[in-house]
Amino acid sequence: MTAYTLSHFRLTQTLFWRTPVSVGVALLFPVVFGGIMPALLPGGTRGGAPVEVAVMTGVIVMGMATLGFMTLVESFVMRRQLLILKRLRGTELPDLALFGGEILTVLSIGLLQLVLIIGVAKGVHGIALPANPALLAATVLLGLAVFAAMAVAVSGRIPAQGSTVVVSLPFLLLAIGLSGFAYPVSAFPGWLRTVSSFLPFGRVAEGITTAYLGRDYVGHAGAGVPAKVSVLEGFAVMWPGWLVMAAWLVLSLLAAKRWFKWEPRRG
Repeated sequence: MTAYTLSHFRLTQTLFWRTPVSVGVALLFPVVFGGIMPALLPGGTRGGAPVEVAVMTGVIVMGMATLGFMTLVESFVMRRQLLILKRLRGTELPDLALFGGEILTVLSIGLLQLVLIIGVAKGVHGIALPANPALLAATVLLGLAVFAAMAVAVSGRIPAQGSTVVVSLPFLLLAIGLSGFAYPVSAFPGWLRTVSSFLPFGRVAEGITTAYLGRDYVGHAGAGVPAKVSVLEGFAVMWPGWLVMAAWLVLSLLAAKRWFKWEPRRG
């Protein structure tokens, strides 16, 4: 199984780098966005965090949603409609290896995307490097896995390639809105903060902000600055986020098993 998974991973990596649109959407777009947006906003704080860090947190979540969900949905629907998935399934390649290779590509490109965004944050805007890189990487990898599992599940319900935007655009807007990028989470009404606490977007943003600043931003809704946390404490305070993301990962995998289709869909 491992050999098949790695083989498909190499194939999907090659296809990704040979597709300029995928490279542009997954890497160039969030990096350029991260380079421009903080310069357009006034300084100060947002929800107790520097505005620049809050914006870069939103950029990272937006990039994750674009790579982990939007590009993967488009890829699976296109390959299903062109019978590519059906042909691959007719080979020795196991189903799990096929999905595993795709998700490994998302995770590896996602780490590269993260490094580029951090580089832009540091080089262009002078934002300090993350205080807890291990927590940042763990949060991003788990978030990408959740988004990728969602993409596999949802792609089975999309009838044709041109319909992907109907699902992808609302997903991206949720990622932007609930990550605090467009509007500070501390200013959300109580009911929206409650809803957001059960969705992965805000939890990913909490982990990224906590990792970046080394302070406990999990569930933080005030304007004050939270207490500092060590590397291990950062992982510990994120337990609500880990539970929410793990739950969404399990639910998405179950939905993918039930909904995913190998045959082309019409209409």
